[in-house]
Amino acid sequence: MSATAPSAGPPHPTADGDPLAGGADVWLLAEEDVPRFAAATGGLDLLTEEERARHDRLLFPAARARFLGARLLSRQVLSQYADVAPAQWRFEKGKFGRPTVQGSDWGLDFNLTHTNGLIAAIVVRGRTAGVDAETTPARPEALRFAPKVFTPLEQEILRRDREDQQGHAFADSWVAKEAYTKATGMGMARGFDAFSVHRLRGGGLAVVDDEIPEPERPLWQIQVLQVWDRFALGIAIRASEDDTGPIPVRLRSAMAELLPRPAADGVR
Repeated sequence: MSATAPSAGPPHPTADGDPLAGGADVWLLAEEDVPRFAAATGGLDLLTEEERARHDRLLFPAARARFLGARLLSRQVLSQYADVAPAQWRFEKGKFGRPTVQGSDWGLDFNLTHTNGLIAAIVVRGRTAGVDAETTPARPEALRFAPKVFTPLEQEILRRDREDQQGHAFADSWVAKEAYTKATGMGMARGFDAFSVHRLRGGGLAVVDDEIPEPERPLWQIQVLQVWDRFALGIAIRASEDDTGPIPVRLRSAMAELLPRPAADGVR
């Protein structure tokens, strides 16, 4: 169910100048790099008063770092695709808490995830997307939760995997299902045992969900990528009706591509 992450590179504009017209971008930021990323991009000054209050209420330094990194990453990423300064973005939450861009005509949809060691943001235009990341392989104790989060068929498939691969298979299935529920906007409000994500014979993934109208089912694309040999990254995209094939997903490096470039030697 895993795939190797493609190499990063700058967003490539299409013929109409929109780098998102032909695909989705997923930006990656290591948790250990948050202090340097924050220092270079504005840090807490870019956050709203309400966001700074939420940051300050967090008890643990790691939680504050992930919160700050996620907020800064979302702002810097979105500003790559719209003529809006990072500090000017405002967000609102849907019925189940999913953040969306507030009052925008840019047609952008984004989603965030953060786990111990990694923060990721996916951004699409004219489509809907969700992303989730977890350390892989999953810890052995996590496998005990399979009956609560997987359908009976998914549990059976998991049991039939080689024992040394079950931790990876659990993590892959979890992030795929989580990314799908985040893309639908329901998140954890949707029971994970209410739908299935299955491996296809060709190596891809397909979601089986009776709540998706039949004409809409072919629009959904689910995949899991392996990132830095430590994380399973689940990606769910609902394509637009104009898309005619799979949506390419490009992985981007926040540290390599979003930080201000130092001035060349001799330039004042």
